[in-house]
Amino acid sequence: MRRISAVALGILLSLSLLLAAGCGDSKDAAPKAQPKVKPPAIAKAGVLRAGVDLAYPPFAGEDKGKQAGIDIEVAKALAAKLGLSLEIVSAIPTAAASALDSGDADVVLSVPFSEQSLAGTSIAGSYISDGPAFFTTQEETVTVDTIGARAIGAQAETEAFWALEEALGPEVVQAYPSLRDAFQALSDGKVSIVAGDALVGAYIARDFPVVKFAGQVAPAHLLGVAVAKNNTTLADQVRIALDELAADGVLAAVRRTWVGELPELELPKQSAAAVARRPPAGLPLAMSVGP
Repeated sequence: MRRISAVALGILLSLSLLLAAGCGDSKDAAPKAQPKVKPPAIAKAGVLRAGVDLAYPPFAGEDKGKQAGIDIEVAKALAAKLGLSLEIVSAIPTAAASALDSGDADVVLSVPFSEQSLAGTSIAGSYISDGPAFFTTQEETVTVDTIGARAIGAQAETEAFWALEEALGPEVVQAYPSLRDAFQALSDGKVSIVAGDALVGAYIARDFPVVKFAGQVAPAHLLGVAVAKNNTTLADQVRIALDELAADGVLAAVRRTWVGELPELELPKQSAAAVARRPPAGLPLAMSVGP
């Protein structure tokens, strides 16, 4: 496993100490830094209200009774950079525009760089990428063209399931209620390949030592921090903060904490245009995304 740089480790330790007093609640301890944004760019003076999907580990959920996950940690680091305390609110990425327009949240995390998202929000920058991937019990690279007659499973009604059903035809892919159930079938030898979300799969695979990442089903997509349309003041400060967190190694450290050494995920070539429009916090077109 790659070592976290001394700078990144120090920053994470400082953030942990700064925020420890509020870990059990939705609000974190008041920061020492001066706020870089204030109302009306944010709804509450001194507070960043971050919307996350609290029912979607490893992005956000509960760990030993406390809110935890990639998006929780990124939101904490972002709030600290902005000199604000943090309030976590429940908001799913597909409803980001509604949560931002209503004032329920100042920012929403895990919003994909897509035409639909950009039509209703401003995406200040990205901090991770995700997409459908293959998993097996062998050290190998799998593609749609090399599956052949091997038994393959996937969680029903997911991006990976639909992509394989379209490529291979109906009734070829064994559907499972959850990705964890599919991994159990893979571990038990009932299927030889499983397809599922790369980050979620890498997180769950920690409970299945035999399961290994085996390549991408399709190109990945960037996930970013969205703010209300035309809220340029907040968007500019969030972009600067994400750039600094990327340069300091904090984003990489958060990623490794939750998905380990998941290899780099390749983005589609057209993402270059999206990156040019909305700088993604220094993330390259192919980036390492790991718990």
